[in-house]
Amino acid sequence: MLFRSIIEGTVTGENITDGKAYITNFSRAEPIKDTADFIGGKFTFKGKVVTPENYAITFEGIKGRINVFLDNSKINIAAKLEELSKAEITGGVTNDLLKALNEERAVISKKYNLDSLLTEFYKEETTQARKDEIIAIYENAQKETAVVDSTFYANNPNSFYTVNEMLKKVEDFPIEEMEAKIAGYKALPEFAGNRYVQDMENAVNTLKTLEVGMVAPEFTLNDPQGNPVSLSSVYTQNKITMIDFWAGWCGPCRAFNPTLVDIYKKFNKSGFGIIGVSLDNDAGLWNKAIADDKLTWIQVSDLKYWDSAAAKLYYVRYIPQNIFVDQEGKIVKRKVDKDKIVEFLTDYLGLKK
Repeated sequence: MLFRSIIEGTVTGENITDGKAYITNFSRAEPIKDTADFIGGKFTFKGKVVTPENYAITFEGIKGRINVFLDNSKINIAAKLEELSKAEITGGVTNDLLKALNEERAVISKKYNLDSLLTEFYKEETTQARKDEIIAIYENAQKETAVVDSTFYANNPNSFYTVNEMLKKVEDFPIEEMEAKIAGYKALPEFAGNRYVQDMENAVNTLKTLEVGMVAPEFTLNDPQGNPVSLSSVYTQNKITMIDFWAGWCGPCRAFNPTLVDIYKKFNKSGFGIIGVSLDNDAGLWNKAIADDKLTWIQVSDLKYWDSAAAKLYYVRYIPQNIFVDQEGKIVKRKVDKDKIVEFLTDYLGLKK
């Protein structure tokens, strides 16, 4: 067993059969899974977690799951067979904090009637004008939720949940501020060996190499024909080069490609180049997307999906994403918004507006 938590749970409902209960985290880097007997609707897990985080509890032959945050506390779970996701969870310092946080979030959701608006948004008869209204309402709700979340983080800076969320927000803070936060976590014994703290430190170290003026990290990947292509062999041929992280399976990437084709045609003769780095894992899909979207610039990939070596070098957590480097390979700018690329290139290349 890997936990020092004690989780005791009961599921009620008709026709519950005995079997197994399973608990697992959501980490690809450090997957953890355990099994317990599920008899008479009852189950118990005991042990220790080194990295407190969200887990899912599922049951043999039963649909649905229970989400719980494990932090080496005693936790009690009461669930109904048909509503596992609405299980009543008591105990556990982090779960108690999350319950209060989620109640505040729910108030905002109810205030803006988000559930009904979401259903309305996807109805065929909903007009684009109405969809735009719904999007505006949703954005207002998100702003209020962000305030609630920020207040939680400020009031509970050393909660395990806050630490986990900080990993997602590494780029929202200046590097010096993140380094101070990490140093604070590492000074506390309860974070010894915590994967999220280590991942935060690794992320900050990577982001230091991606600051404006730094030489872009070199990589060499194969093109569709299997020929190795280095980044430096591309950027030395252009006044400015865009590293375009994308994939054939990525809807937003494919939707933007026609615009990017036009941008390339407009600025290529003025010294603009692109190297496409695909996060595909299917060579056939990758090549078809290149052909269908008429992408004429250099394309490379190691076909390792999110384990792409280049994506890790550039801290790519979503696509499409870009980074621009000059002819010497120095980073000029990261994450230029798709609607700002034309303006950015026009200014950089000294072209008339």
